[in-house]
Amino acid sequence: MKILSLSPRYPNSDDMLRKFGSKTFKLPFSLELVYLPFLFFRYSLAMTSLLGKKKKAEGLFLVDLAQGIPINIKRKTKFEIELGLEKEFEKFIDLGDIDSNNKDVIFIERKEVEENQVLPIILEEDVAIKKGKKLFLYDIMRMTGSLRYRKVEISPSQEKKVLYYPYWLIYFRTKKKEIRFDVWDGLSGQKESGDIKHSIEIGLVRIEKNIRNLHLLEGERPN
Repeated sequence: MKILSLSPRYPNSDDMLRKFGSKTFKLPFSLELVYLPFLFFRYSLAMTSLLGKKKKAEGLFLVDLAQGIPINIKRKTKFEIELGLEKEFEKFIDLGDIDSNNKDVIFIERKEVEENQVLPIILEEDVAIKKGKKLFLYDIMRMTGSLRYRKVEISPSQEKKVLYYPYWLIYFRTKKKEIRFDVWDGLSGQKESGDIKHSIEIGLVRIEKNIRNLHLLEGERPN
């Protein structure tokens, strides 16, 4: 299956296991690389203060297509595009030269992956954007102080792409012999929890449900 993906900085299972082992005493017995779908677009932000002063900003945004969880991309982040994909991204990514000293560079590529590595798209794009805007607005008001602005508007661009974000699932057994997994960001190498982990759990449940339904349909076919 071919997908547009953010290329993992930790593509090798051995590297990820070493990272995992340096952070915990849990003993892993299995791991897999999965891809969570996000909607990628540029947004404009317009804020009006209580005194009527206006402030504008632009940025890049990722909203996951399982729950609508937003990820605001840092301004200093630059994207390197696989050769041949420039036209697909030229309208909303700066494709200029990249500073070799900039550590915040993300490579976007079209790659072939196993179908069972790809978590399903669950939300419609407009629903995901609506949810993402609401959560992002809450974060803005929380960080800047809700009393500073009387009006905040977030407008997404028309150009959008579905990009798949890599996450490592590392499975281990608890003291009670229960199977659990931790989620690790394939770009930063950091452990994930909360909303992103829940989105991955939702995707895994949906895959399992689809497989079960397929087996039921196949069982109903006449011999």
